[in-house]
Amino acid sequence: MKQTIRTFFAVFFTLFLSLSTGAQTVAEELRDDVNRSAGLYYALPVPAIQTDTAPKGKKPFYINHYGSPASYYLLKAASYEAPYATLAKADSLGKLTTLGHDVLQRVNQIRLDAQNRTGEITQKGTHQARAMMRQMMERFPDMLVDNAYYSARSAMHNHCIETMNEAMLQLAGMHHPMQLNIRASQREEHFMDPEDKFLTSQRTDSLTLAKYTEFTARHTDDTRLIASLFNDSAYVASAINTADLSQQLFLLAGCIQHTDLTGKVMLYDIFTPEEIHNHWLKQNAWHYINYGGYTPNGGYQAYLQRSLLRNMMHMGDSIQKRNILVGHIRYTHENVVLSLACLMELDGYGLHTASLDSLEEKGWADYRIAPLGGSIEMIHYRNDSDDPDVLVKVLLNGREARLPIPTDCAPYYHWQDVKHYYLRKLYRYENRRFNQKTK
Repeated sequence: MKQTIRTFFAVFFTLFLSLSTGAQTVAEELRDDVNRSAGLYYALPVPAIQTDTAPKGKKPFYINHYGSPASYYLLKAASYEAPYATLAKADSLGKLTTLGHDVLQRVNQIRLDAQNRTGEITQKGTHQARAMMRQMMERFPDMLVDNAYYSARSAMHNHCIETMNEAMLQLAGMHHPMQLNIRASQREEHFMDPEDKFLTSQRTDSLTLAKYTEFTARHTDDTRLIASLFNDSAYVASAINTADLSQQLFLLAGCIQHTDLTGKVMLYDIFTPEEIHNHWLKQNAWHYINYGGYTPNGGYQAYLQRSLLRNMMHMGDSIQKRNILVGHIRYTHENVVLSLACLMELDGYGLHTASLDSLEEKGWADYRIAPLGGSIEMIHYRNDSDDPDVLVKVLLNGREARLPIPTDCAPYYHWQDVKHYYLRKLYRYENRRFNQKTK
């Protein structure tokens, strides 16, 4: 198997080498790390520690952090059981090729590893959550003092809660004494994991579904893959949903990276680089439709996180005059972080377009925005509690992000400018909704 893995990456590298243009394209990034094709299930590697130079005379005094869960097992047992059942039934009827039988054994290993663990963070997730917290605090050592206060909150789901717990255990071990308040409660769900029936009802209207169906049709051809797994085309035609099986296997391929099966079991090698790219294109488009600025369904799906963004603005104001250092550490779902990044227009991810084909060219890639272990951090800086000019910097997955706001001190932004921009943006949206209801 290890030789197969090495061979696959060699082939993958060769086929994509011709696409290199100097800048990192999606094709090049998938070549460098095929696990990125898992999209929101991509496990963000722990980055090298970066040293931050604070604005002259100022120090960080407040961290507002929203993080995705660390690596976890898929939420539904059916994600593991369904492809196994399909292949096992075909095998019992003698309908699998040699490769098909081998893939059945691999899927069974993945399935057994996940049994009774659905929705739990993996051992790699435990290490990832702790390492991300350690790096954040080592990056801002001024925040580790006796009088600092940290409040940790989590969405009410096991993988989010476990991520928070591991991160807080790491934080608690880095400084003594420490004021640390930890809670997972439905009282915070309105901004940690919000619902909006009006917005979600618009996500996949008939026009959007028609456009997405047409897009997926142009990027789907499972003929080669299915022929490599099954030896009877008539059986396939009568008993196999080829699109579903291909998608199920691709999902499992991307989730191996979260487990100790990495380097022991692989599924990416049953797909060609073009097939991998097409699977990513389809899921990336789906995430953009549901959480980004896709204009045919209105372009407002990111506003599902408006309570969260408003909370960030409120908390940023409320702690300015406090004499203690504060950290608000939140763990929610990866799709929440994705749509928050779009709502904040970080690094241009607030893109609005009707063209799903343009997403890759314009750099809108889900694994860049909200991978597992990723985060949005807003760091506030001041001279002292009477400083009238607080500055902020936003980190997206540990990297300094661009905001859609003019500044004379990039990568820092004046807090008053940031607050006014986002609150006005939220006000315009709420005003639009109110006017729609009153017409």
